[in-house]
Amino acid sequence: MAATDHSRSEAAKQRRQDQLQRWLGSETDQTGSESREISSGSGTRRAKVRFAQGAVFMAACSAGDREEVAALLRQGADINHANVDGLTALHQACIDENAEMVQFLVENGSDVNRGDNEGWTPLHAAASCGFIQIAKYLIEHGAHVGAVNSEGELPLDVATEDAMERLLKAEIKKQGIDVDTARKEEERIMLRDAMAVLAGDGTLTPHPNTKATALHVAAAKGYIEVLKVLLQCRVDVDSSDTDGWTPLHAAAHWGQEEVCSLLVDNMCDMGAVNNVVRARRTSFPSAVQSVIGALACAITDHCGCPCRDKHL
Repeated sequence: MAATDHSRSEAAKQRRQDQLQRWLGSETDQTGSESREISSGSGTRRAKVRFAQGAVFMAACSAGDREEVAALLRQGADINHANVDGLTALHQACIDENAEMVQFLVENGSDVNRGDNEGWTPLHAAASCGFIQIAKYLIEHGAHVGAVNSEGELPLDVATEDAMERLLKAEIKKQGIDVDTARKEEERIMLRDAMAVLAGDGTLTPHPNTKATALHVAAAKGYIEVLKVLLQCRVDVDSSDTDGWTPLHAAAHWGQEEVCSLLVDNMCDMGAVNNVVRARRTSFPSAVQSVIGALACAITDHCGCPCRDKHL
């Protein structure tokens, strides 16, 4: 048994080293990093390789190296550090079905309800993967079964195993959660916050990683009332996220025609080009070109566009 444990430990350390190598040159490695000194025969020199503390912490967690994880936490590592996709070590431990690391992280203060960039909580991850014991543990330690992701999905909605569905349905019933209300919670909160800003009693902050604004979210999801209030707040209708997407890109991509119309009425830039499609020299996916064409003609009565009747 001791030999087996030693082999497992050595394999885990090797996986962590491999992960660190994959971080070389990545976006994570290029921000918030700490230099590492290397000793050689000619003395100590500063290495060119620099690893962010968060990246090292995530790698140690993924490798299951609890001793190093504990050491990093003592050195000030953020247990809720998220990578560029918003995934925390707890998310990754759930995805990897590493129950021991899940327990270790939760016991040391990891946020069981932290969402990634798509709003997926660790419970969403466990439910989607079918890891019922991890899901039970998360629920026992405060994971919210009524949490919704960016698509308005509860952990129950992404569950693929019958046993997982039974567990989540039972917990929803036990807690008296109205799933329809839960799915609309994001829109309700956004409307409340937008009204507060309109009244001069609040602020709107873009997502720290994606730079998406509340207007992007409302546009993509068709939250019409939220959108109207945000426009009354005179927010920037052409604000762009890290991929160069404006709210109009988001609305067009998700087929939100009424949102497109409202944005055009508020003089958004219909010629905006995002970073993703710049190489193709077009601003919007072909599937929504007719929507954009119709809107363009609708706001330019004198354009004489021969396709206007067909669009409208």
